[in-house]
Amino acid sequence: MMKKVTNIFLLLLFCLTTQAEEVTYRIDSFDSDNQDFVIKAFGQQPAGSIMSFWNDYGATSGNRYNQIPRNHEASFLLEGWDGCTLQAFTLAMCSNIASGSFSLVIADEMGELFNQRTYDFADEAWFGMWVSKDLGIYPNITRQMTELRPVQGNVTITIKGGTREGSVYLKSLTLEYEAGSVQTESPMGWMFEKVEAKGNINEGDIVMLYRSGDAAADIDGMETSHYLDAIGISSTSDVNEPDVELFTLSRDGSGSHWLFTDQYGRQLGATKAQGLAWDKGVLTWDITLGYSGATIASTNSKYGTLRYNAPSGSYPRFWNYTSKTLSLPYIYRRTQQRTPVISTSLSLPQQERSVQLGTKDTLVIKASLSPSTVTDTRIDWQSSEPSVASVHSGIVVLHSPGTTTITATAKDGGSSSTMRLIVTPDEDYISSPSGTSIPTVRKVARKGKVIISSPQRNYDTDGRICSSSEL
Repeated sequence: MMKKVTNIFLLLLFCLTTQAEEVTYRIDSFDSDNQDFVIKAFGQQPAGSIMSFWNDYGATSGNRYNQIPRNHEASFLLEGWDGCTLQAFTLAMCSNIASGSFSLVIADEMGELFNQRTYDFADEAWFGMWVSKDLGIYPNITRQMTELRPVQGNVTITIKGGTREGSVYLKSLTLEYEAGSVQTESPMGWMFEKVEAKGNINEGDIVMLYRSGDAAADIDGMETSHYLDAIGISSTSDVNEPDVELFTLSRDGSGSHWLFTDQYGRQLGATKAQGLAWDKGVLTWDITLGYSGATIASTNSKYGTLRYNAPSGSYPRFWNYTSKTLSLPYIYRRTQQRTPVISTSLSLPQQERSVQLGTKDTLVIKASLSPSTVTDTRIDWQSSEPSVASVHSGIVVLHSPGTTTITATAKDGGSSSTMRLIVTPDEDYISSPSGTSIPTVRKVARKGKVIISSPQRNYDTDGRICSSSEL
């Protein structure tokens, strides 16, 4: 008990004394060509940190990249978060029509930061009601961390489906954290442009080597392979793959040749033909821009030029060849980091709606943001009279007759819209002395028939209205 009280006190202390940072990782799609999940991120994350996502079901089942069925799991791996204190998380999730359960564990190398055992999505431990994926709405589930301390080592966030039938679907993860002395940066991708044949390269340019959808990387360790790996890049206008080798160009002491220094401070060298190395061999290169690619040649002519090779039945790679037939890589220069696209308008399907209490328990309101490229698609919802109808994530729960205004506001602050909701009494309900609603509709047996009786009318099971003589 004392530990729980202490954690609550620490959480309140953090909220009062620090300004929490926030980052959202949205699972956008699965790239089957590169066997990789496409993640769109925005907000602020620790500088130099890396986020990896894996779903053991979505990776093998076509377009179900965000589905977590029973006996399957998805996980986020956060690297480079040392010193940050995770405070809360928000999952944007939905369920099957009436099934689906999951558990969640957050842990670093020192132990667990949060642990919630398996519950149904409709349990109060999670969202509290079923929300079918067919509705196209992913309600937000926010929870506070149970352990408040600086992160040590890598953080793993594991979401496991239950053991019974049903699935849950995960759209995004938002983390709130206190950065402390850790520097933060935007996680959004960078734009790269091809340096054309008649273009120029300059000292200080940050470039990547790119050809046929692949960029140069060092996945396997060039100390062993002696070549640069090739990894798929879906768009050169939105590059956020941390494994891509980003080279800063500079001149050597003579000013005549180029040096390639990657983001880890290593210089690219050639020790022989088909022999690349870090900080070894000949470190100087000559660059000639052409229409079919850039000729990046070692200043030792015997060591060849950098080329792209995608042999049949083997992995593609970037290597230094003496062959003249293999494709030359293109040099792509980093220009600017992408910035969030802010919403300019938010629309609701109706400005006013009337609904009878009892005919519906809930309403679903789908808001539309413009433009379609909005970065942060999250929406805050409010009801002016929660006793009449409450709202969360666009799902309205009716409570009593009256009028309320439902307000939807884009999380990015760019736009908002309202809808007047009129909740009318159910004609088949009367008010009890305590103010609660008691149903007066009942089934009765009359003259061999089942009659549905209410204060307003009587009808049989086929829907035919019955006269009083039939009762």
